[in-house]
Amino acid sequence: MLYCDADLLQKARDFQKLVEAHDLHGLLFQHLELCPRRAWLHLNRVDYAHLDERMRLGAVAHEMSKSRDHSVVGLMGIAPDRIDWKRSTVIEVKGSAGARDAVSCQTRFYALMLMAATGRIWSAENEIIGKKKRLLISISDDDASTMLDIAKRLGEMRFLPLAPRAHRKSICDLCSYRFLCGFS
Repeated sequence: MLYCDADLLQKARDFQKLVEAHDLHGLLFQHLELCPRRAWLHLNRVDYAHLDERMRLGAVAHEMSKSRDHSVVGLMGIAPDRIDWKRSTVIEVKGSAGARDAVSCQTRFYALMLMAATGRIWSAENEIIGKKKRLLISISDDDASTMLDIAKRLGEMRFLPLAPRAHRKSICDLCSYRFLCGFS
């Protein structure tokens, strides 16, 4: 094993401990990258996705794109869409390539958790529905450090008494939480 692999695996183990201590999951990492208020609402189990037409249609498209990989069921509390066990690659399916950094955080979450559990280096990809395209997600030592920082922020955010202030962004028009922020 290369020295840099050992460092990355140690960061993955540290990440797993922090994630488990704060009961975090992959979607929270995507939410925080998009909007701290959205992450706080999701942390506190305020969810409006089921009321949003675009989200409901996206869920159907996601389910129809390919059947879910049953090898991930019951897997350490994580729920990636697919895992290529032979290539040690985790694959998350998305409707578009939009919000790429945010989506990459979610997929990177799964890869780091699998690294911690298996002791091997994993790669990550986002598959875009209908495009037959896979986007490779980097998982460097710096990426792992960033994910550790995000996990710490999420852990602290859970205990904030109020949601962070909403700031208007271009993504607000499509956000299922927009009604709670006054942006509808």
